Amino acid sequence: MKTRISGSVSVYVLLTMVVLLTACLGVGALSIGTMTRSTNEKKSIAAFEAAQAGLEWTITDGYKNLDNTHGVFAVTTYNMSSTLNAIAPGCVASSRIDPNADASYAWITSTATVNGVTRSVRALITSHNVGIWNNAIFAGTGASGKAINGNVDIRGSVHILGDGEEFSDLNNNGKWDAAEPFTDKNKNGVWDPGEPFTDVNGDGVWNAAEPFNDSNNNGIYDPPLTQTDLNSSFGGNAYIGNNYSGMPAGLEAMVPTAPRPGGIESLSTEVRVKHGQIAVNGSASIGSNSVIDGGTSKATIDGAYVSDGWTGNQGANSVYSDNGTTNGYDLSALGIQFPLISGIGADPYTDKTGNVWTTQDSYLTTKSLLVPVSTITSTTSSFSYADGNGNSISFTKASAGHPALLSVTGIVRIAGDLQIGAKDSLTYSGNGTLYATGNLKIDGDLLPAAGLVFPTTTRMGFIAKQNMYLASGNGSSQLSMAGAFYAQGTIYSAKQNQIAGTFVANYYDMGNNVPNIYQVPSLPQNMPPGMPGDKNYYTIRVKTWRQRDATSILK
Repeated sequence: MKTRISGSVSVYVLLTMVVLLTACLGVGALSIGTMTRSTNEKKSIAAFEAAQAGLEWTITDGYKNLDNTHGVFAVTTYNMSSTLNAIAPGCVASSRIDPNADASYAWITSTATVNGVTRSVRALITSHNVGIWNNAIFAGTGASGKAINGNVDIRGSVHILGDGEEFSDLNNNGKWDAAEPFTDKNKNGVWDPGEPFTDVNGDGVWNAAEPFNDSNNNGIYDPPLTQTDLNSSFGGNAYIGNNYSGMPAGLEAMVPTAPRPGGIESLSTEVRVKHGQIAVNGSASIGSNSVIDGGTSKATIDGAYVSDGWTGNQGANSVYSDNGTTNGYDLSALGIQFPLISGIGADPYTDKTGNVWTTQDSYLTTKSLLVPVSTITSTTSSFSYADGNGNSISFTKASAGHPALLSVTGIVRIAGDLQIGAKDSLTYSGNGTLYATGNLKIDGDLLPAAGLVFPTTTRMGFIAKQNMYLASGNGSSQLSMAGAFYAQGTIYSAKQNQIAGTFVANYYDMGNNVPNIYQVPSLPQNMPPGMPGDKNYYTIRVKTWRQRDATSILK
């Protein structure tokens, strides 16, 4: 009996040992498997992070080169092994930029192998030129409600700063200071020593108003717009669109065909306002919710970036944008400023050769051809001037069967005001800029000569150190023009003008007769010489991203 019990115990003990051994072997196998998986996961993570780092580096380098490649991507291959070795020792890595047919889009692929494990990531990126001249309208200062005011049809992007007029901050307090109040005992309009005054800043002396650049010549300092200030007001049939639909056929034939990404005509219209609100009233709208040209022209705008929001009796309800209406201004990091050419706040100017000038006005004055011309109409006597620096201007008055022709090369300067046209038509050729040190007035049609296209085969720039008046003269109406237009003060455009190009000014007055301005997307890469603000700025966006199967890596 004892022997039987002992045998049973032995069997149980043996079975228990077998179970324990099996469990231990299972646990050991699981531990080994887990350790193996953990090791492989670490290798995979290291390879993935290296590939992602290579992707981000390549995107950054592609962005850095956009200015040299005129905003498009170029095929580029990188050996990233040494660059990524610091974060993934011993890795073998490469990346590549492959532009699409539209080279403002590109696929970027980054591949890294770490400890025998390969990972690859890919992103579709797009670049966009947000420079001053890649707009239909760029506005600088913007007194309340006056940046753009009127019944205007704009096709293309609008960028408004509302930064206020530039001033000399004598006491370094970051804001413009008016003159301290005083008692003008002798009624001479100025403070005289001994007259009582209010010492606002507590420095014990009377302080005059800080000097400022009175861009609109209204005699008062215009401050930056606030969250409750009205930046611009669109009423009547005012419209900001994303296409050339309705553009006069004759004018459309004088500019390059509008871009058609995906077969849909689009000017890549974006609306940006840094300071102040935008009022949309009545039938005015920004973008459209209608089908345009049977769906072959884009109706909505690409984006709206308005920090202080929308007002008016329609407000955001009449804004049709791909990104909605709640996005704020997005370009603060780029530091885009209005390009003042003279006076307080005018920055040094670097020319194409790298030389630095105190202001752009000093550059324009030194490098231009000064001519004794103040009026150019179709009946003005023919003339011709040139210098030894490549600047020239010639004019041939209209004759039977031949329209008046103005040819400009380089920079031509007019001391004081310049009047062009008088209810007549002029054509132009060449690659030049007219610079008036006073006001510039255009009261006639001003278009490329027959067979020429603005701005690719001919280009004309107009600079007014003060104001620019388009169709403001008696009898001027429904004029057609093409060019790059800059005024340090105000641009006045009225009477149903049809204009292809870009307006750059501190202020605008568009009147009540629905003038049109059509952006020409090729202008930033074909600028007339010496135009203010002709530096390009770019943004870059990642449209899609994915991790790729290592077995499908493109060689």
